[in-house]
Amino acid sequence: MIRHLFKLIWNRKKSNFLLISEIFFSFLVLFGVLSFALYNYHNYRQPLGFTHDNVWQVWINPNTDSTAQNLAVQEQLLQRVRSFPEVAHASLASSNTPFSFNTMNGDLTYEKGKEVETHNFEVQDEFKDVLGLQLSQGRWFGPQDNSSLHPAIVINQKLKGDLFGSEDPLGKKVSANDSTHYTVIGVVNHFRPASEYAAEEGAFFGRINLSKDNKYVWTGLLIKVKPGTGVAFEEKMVKEISAIAKGWSIEVTTLEKMRQSKAKMTLVPLVAMAVVCGFLVFNVALGLFGVLWYNINKRTSEIGLRRAMGATTRQIRTQFVGEVLVMATFGLLLGLLLAVQFPLLQVFQLSPAIYWQGIGTAAVLIFLLVALCALYPSQQASRIQPAVALHEE
Repeated sequence: MIRHLFKLIWNRKKSNFLLISEIFFSFLVLFGVLSFALYNYHNYRQPLGFTHDNVWQVWINPNTDSTAQNLAVQEQLLQRVRSFPEVAHASLASSNTPFSFNTMNGDLTYEKGKEVETHNFEVQDEFKDVLGLQLSQGRWFGPQDNSSLHPAIVINQKLKGDLFGSEDPLGKKVSANDSTHYTVIGVVNHFRPASEYAAEEGAFFGRINLSKDNKYVWTGLLIKVKPGTGVAFEEKMVKEISAIAKGWSIEVTTLEKMRQSKAKMTLVPLVAMAVVCGFLVFNVALGLFGVLWYNINKRTSEIGLRRAMGATTRQIRTQFVGEVLVMATFGLLLGLLLAVQFPLLQVFQLSPAIYWQGIGTAAVLIFLLVALCALYPSQQASRIQPAVALHEE
């Protein structure tokens, strides 16, 4: 039966070419959208490595060029923020704080010559408590690092695997592309600051020591407020620190708002692609439905003859559903020839598992679609009686 259906569709390939082409393109679009969705879903399920609840982001930017004066104001501002009873922890940081649109990239080289691109985050000692970072090895920064021969850094698990493999990283010396040498003192479990839908990348934390770092004014200030702290305290805090940092630009937001903004950048394109994909699939479904109705009306005598020869309603129904599934198979085979190149060639540096899942899911959805579209027309075909077919002839 299956061999007969394939032969039947192949003999009608010219008349079915348009429908097979629609299935082919629908499969490719579904494969692309599903792969993108699966990639983001897999990332979403991974731990961020930090907590963003009750964490506020304060952007501070001096409008004067006097470095010495700005540094003094920065220290006063930080002390005042930490003195508020509503503030549990506070830390200066570089501008690439979690969920921000800023990045700081560089290369780290291990002494054995292995070089890895990574993200650099400059933070104070309280940064760990502000974001609730969890260490899997070693320790976080502390006063004992003030006199270190080489600046101390803490790396994430991803960078540990990329740079050291299975080797213990603690105490190892690495160098940056600016020829600065660092000593690894700790490893945090995870750290995905870009977005909850972004893959984890290698990252390391450098230490801000205000007693030594007397050249920069850090524009990022992260504060962990106590639960229940609201707008009233925000207004009070901004008013008081504005009095200290006169003429400075001060902006306050929350990591939760920043997280939502970053999430929209992923979800909006995904929804748009899903709408376009749904519209395409809907048109393919209408085409399938129309082709089946046309075939039934055109092949009434054939159906009546088969019924007269003893074919059951189930056999008639199975034939029409089978023909549509075979057409879908031809379209999918063409699509698979292109789709399998993505995991084999590792296009876009995505995990092959995501591509294979996208291929499998898209194929199943196409088969379900054509089967559903064929159910009602095939049911109508199976109800045609020999006498009705003879009467129409």
